[in-house]
Amino acid sequence: MADAWFEKSFREDYLLVYRHRDEASADREIANLLDHLPVRKTGRVLDLCCGSGRHSRALARRGYEVVGVDLSPVLLEIAREQNTYDNLVFHQYDMREIPFVSEFDIVVNLFTSFGYFATDEENARVVHNMARALKPGGEVVIDYLNPAYIEAHLIPESERETNGLLIRERRWIESGFVKKEITIVDAEQPNPRQYLEQVRLYHSDEMEQMLRAAGFGGIKLFGDYEYNAYDRETSPRMIFYAVRE
Repeated sequence: MADAWFEKSFREDYLLVYRHRDEASADREIANLLDHLPVRKTGRVLDLCCGSGRHSRALARRGYEVVGVDLSPVLLEIAREQNTYDNLVFHQYDMREIPFVSEFDIVVNLFTSFGYFATDEENARVVHNMARALKPGGEVVIDYLNPAYIEAHLIPESERETNGLLIRERRWIESGFVKKEITIVDAEQPNPRQYLEQVRLYHSDEMEQMLRAAGFGGIKLFGDYEYNAYDRETSPRMIFYAVRE
């Protein structure tokens, strides 16, 4: 069976495509999150879809006991190589199949690491897994895109150069997903490398329904990384905060 898109995409080239997402931006995002949300200041944190561990390290720096989970062996290898913290460990799991039960005080799912799967059932299972991983009263933060903003501001095509490589990106909306085709042209390689990303476009009411169905309450919704109130038309993000009941 062919690899799912996320198994193919989150490898070495991913870090080139998203190199502007660096340690400093992750640290700022975590600082803002902790300043603006009523998240407890100590405890055990699950960073679900941690990638190369940027946000995990920012949380560990602040004294949390952090477990980073991702599916990509390439990104996890980088995360482990860069880990200098005793209070941070990394594990490889598919977010549909994580084994944790009532272990964590906080779960974070950042930088649009949700809506990857073809069916609503699979995406809902991820939210249930977040709830199951939390202790009662535990908190979740999901940093997700805003579909209406994406639809209004989608840039169909762009290209840029990075590290001597040409990166072309083509974006479109199809069947309830925003899709991105990434082509990397390397002058030293005969064939371009190509990747497809796709994320399901859930609106705020659908996300809230999923959170409630998984046993979350006290749901708050913010529209950007400064945690301003969410506006359907103008907010670039949907950042959800909720508590496991």
